[in-house]
Amino acid sequence: MLALQVSFPADTAQTMRQKYGLPISETYLVKPGVAASVSFGASGHVCEIVVSHDEHASVKRLQTFTRQQLTDVIDELVPVNERGKGITAGFFNATCLPDNACAGTTSDSEKVSIYMNGGDDRERYATIQWTRDECHPRVKN
Repeated sequence: MLALQVSFPADTAQTMRQKYGLPISETYLVKPGVAASVSFGASGHVCEIVVSHDEHASVKRLQTFTRQQLTDVIDELVPVNERGKGITAGFFNATCLPDNACAGTTSDSEKVSIYMNGGDDRERYATIQWTRDECHPRVKN
């Protein structure tokens, strides 16, 4: 009996897609030093975007964004007129170890919820989550 081992290098996006299908997430460089990691639902629609600093930037990256910098990126990714009617907005404050980095602001609308982590004009990252059913599958009994 002869066993043949087939090599399948995972060294390009094309070879990964050939073997595993379409990605469930991708990361885009939306501005110099700013990355958007996007997760998709089964239909291919966006379910979540995490906006953060590009960890691979060749220049020394900033540790935080100003609120306006982060707001500008969010507005580019999800313009205000595409979010639907505003529902609630508020503050989130919790103690998270080791560096107590869980405070931030929330904004919920009909189509998306936005969380900006940080404060005092020093924002670390933001998450944008869509309210589509496919983005929040229900547990079946």
